[in-house]
Amino acid sequence: MIQVLIVEDDPMVAQINKEYIKNIEHFTVQAVAENGEEALAYLKQHKTIDLLILDVFMPKMNGIDFLQEIRQEFNQVDVIFVTAAKDKQIIQRALQLGAVDYLIKPFTFDRIKIALQKYLQRYKLFQTNAVLNQDNLDELFENNQPLELPKGIHPITLQKIQDAIRLSSTGILDAQAIAKSLGISMVTLRLYLDYLVDCKKLCKGTVYGKVGRPKIKYHKKTMQ
Repeated sequence: MIQVLIVEDDPMVAQINKEYIKNIEHFTVQAVAENGEEALAYLKQHKTIDLLILDVFMPKMNGIDFLQEIRQEFNQVDVIFVTAAKDKQIIQRALQLGAVDYLIKPFTFDRIKIALQKYLQRYKLFQTNAVLNQDNLDELFENNQPLELPKGIHPITLQKIQDAIRLSSTGILDAQAIAKSLGISMVTLRLYLDYLVDCKKLCKGTVYGKVGRPKIKYHKKTMQ
C-alpha cells in the first residue's frame, strides 16, 4: 500500500481528500497534518510516508516552504499539490521542487483518481524495475505522442479518451461504455484507439469466437 500524508489546514477539505483516497485502491491515508510544521514533525517521526497531498496556503509554514524544507532530508517522498493557488510562479516553483501533479480546487473525484493512478504507475515502475528502457520512460512521461496530431484526431477529445482509459478498472477496455460516456460513436472511438495503438499507448488484439466475425479488443499496456 502507498502511504499518504494529507497536509491541509481546512478540516472539511482534508476530510474530502481523505474520503476520495479511501476509495482508490492501493492507497491508504496514514495521517492528516494541519500545516507544514506539523507535517514536518510527523515525517521526522514516521519514515514510511510515500506521498504527500499538499496544500499551498497554510498557517505557520506554507506548502512551498515546507516542500523546500523536506527536499533536504526527505527527498524520497513524492508530492501532489491540491490547492487553490493559481499563480504561475507558485506552480512553476512547485514543479521545480518535484511535484508529480498539481490539482486546483475545486476538483472532481475523477481528477484525483487519475492523478493517483498515474502516480501508482510511476511507483510500480521504480519498485519493480532495476533498469528502465525507453518504452518505460515514454509511457511514464507520455512524450511519445506527436506534437502535430494526424487529421481527424482532436486534442481535447483525445485527452478525454485517455482519461477514460486511465479510469477503467480492467485491462481490457469496454469500448462501448467509453463511447457512451463520452457521447461519441464507436467509429470515432476506434479511430482514436487505433491512434493510441500506433503511439504504443494501447495494445490491440483479435478474439475469435465460435461463430460470427472475430472481435477487436483493446488492452491497457502494462510496463515491463
